[in-house]
Amino acid sequence: MFTSFKRVIKFGCQGFARNKGLSFQVIFIMSVGVLLVTSFFLTKGVSSFLMDEMQKRVDLSVYFVQEATEDNILEVKTEISQFTEDIENIEYISKERAYELFQQDNINDPTWLQALDEAEGNPLPASLNIRASNPNSYAEISEFLEASVFIDIISEISYNQEKNKRAIGRLFEIDSALKMVGTAFLLIMGILIILITSNIIKLTIVAKKDELSTMKLVGASSLFIKGPFLIQSILYGVTATLIVNLLSFTGLYLFDSTIKTWLLRFDLLAYFNANFLSILFLQLGFVVLLGIFATLIAVRKYSKA
Repeated sequence: MFTSFKRVIKFGCQGFARNKGLSFQVIFIMSVGVLLVTSFFLTKGVSSFLMDEMQKRVDLSVYFVQEATEDNILEVKTEISQFTEDIENIEYISKERAYELFQQDNINDPTWLQALDEAEGNPLPASLNIRASNPNSYAEISEFLEASVFIDIISEISYNQEKNKRAIGRLFEIDSALKMVGTAFLLIMGILIILITSNIIKLTIVAKKDELSTMKLVGASSLFIKGPFLIQSILYGVTATLIVNLLSFTGLYLFDSTIKTWLLRFDLLAYFNANFLSILFLQLGFVVLLGIFATLIAVRKYSKA
């Protein structure tokens, strides 16, 4: 049994080495598939990072009228926290704290500081800064506040600003679009890998038709006939994966600083290295399994023992 297995591997390696032209075609299309899987995985990481960064910069602020008391505002805070489980944090900023923050933010702008000094008392309102895990929740919170009994003490809800609505809405639009496009390309590439690999294996089988017929006549098992072609398919996938990973690592290493500049300091090289085993598993799973499936389709009519 072990001897037969060694022969299957040997014949598979020989077939892989001899049919260089055909092997190159399969390796090329598989490399494109592996590159697509790799890009999809890395894009998912970049998308998650950018989503987190954008969510940190986008929140919902509720400003209150001057007459609103601290008890009123804390009551609103309690109601909002109980409204949805998506709330990550609600920060209460008193009028005094708002005054301090305004001075800190405009310390180098004497015009604003002078205007603040000339105002009677503290003109800055108290507010609640709300951060949610799901950006879609901001619209729901805004609608809840507008329809609540607290609307009389609310002077402004920042989510009502059109630019904030667009920024929040685009978060999920971009993420959803990337997932849809990536999935579509993976399906198309999977079909191409199956078709091309299957046709290449069929050509190899036709070239060895007499040899396969002789093997059947002498009682060779179905596994012995199919085995070398399956080994060839696995070698195609492994070779394609090695090539893509080598090129990916080299490219990420050479352009690391440029990529960080484009992606808000996101370290794509570190992300690639940290998730390499997961990426490798997906790459091999994608092309090797598709290659084996394509090979089984191709050899089915020729390997009946």
